[in-house]
Amino acid sequence: MSERYHFSDAVWFRVPLKTLFVALTAFAIFTLYPALSGSANDVQRAIFGFTVLAFFVVLASIFAVTVDDSYADVDEDVLQVRFETFFNATIPIADIVRVAPIDPRPRWRYRAGLSTNFRERVCCSHGGRLIEIELAKPVTVKLWPRRLEIPRFWLGVREHQAFLAHLRRLAPETVQVTRAA
Repeated sequence: MSERYHFSDAVWFRVPLKTLFVALTAFAIFTLYPALSGSANDVQRAIFGFTVLAFFVVLASIFAVTVDDSYADVDEDVLQVRFETFFNATIPIADIVRVAPIDPRPRWRYRAGLSTNFRERVCCSHGGRLIEIELAKPVTVKLWPRRLEIPRFWLGVREHQAFLAHLRRLAPETVQVTRAA
């Protein structure tokens, strides 16, 4: 049976996104509405503007939903990572050689969002503590629009202690390094 771990809440991203969305929508409505009582050309422009606004609302809603569509599913054989719509990875549990919390003292290790150096690491986090997963051999991952060979992952899930313990139970042969806090 698989267990799902969600990435930390993206409040730092969702609040500004929603504020921007509401502000732009209100601005568009207040500027387009007076044109509906104008000439025929003004009405056509207003209808076109409302159509563009409707597309904006739909796209912004889809993007806002994908921010919450981030998780790591741990199964007996595989770790499936999905981070928003831009990143997917399927990691065989048998390939995990090391699982460890990352020392948070250097502040840059508190990542927020999706980051990579395109060679050796992908980091998925909406903030919080990171767990490093090192693999025996790289796995092919989809990082939209590219495919990469990645041997190391940094994942920032809410329940980082339970996630770490779960991975260590499934892959007991891993080197279980706990770095000093």
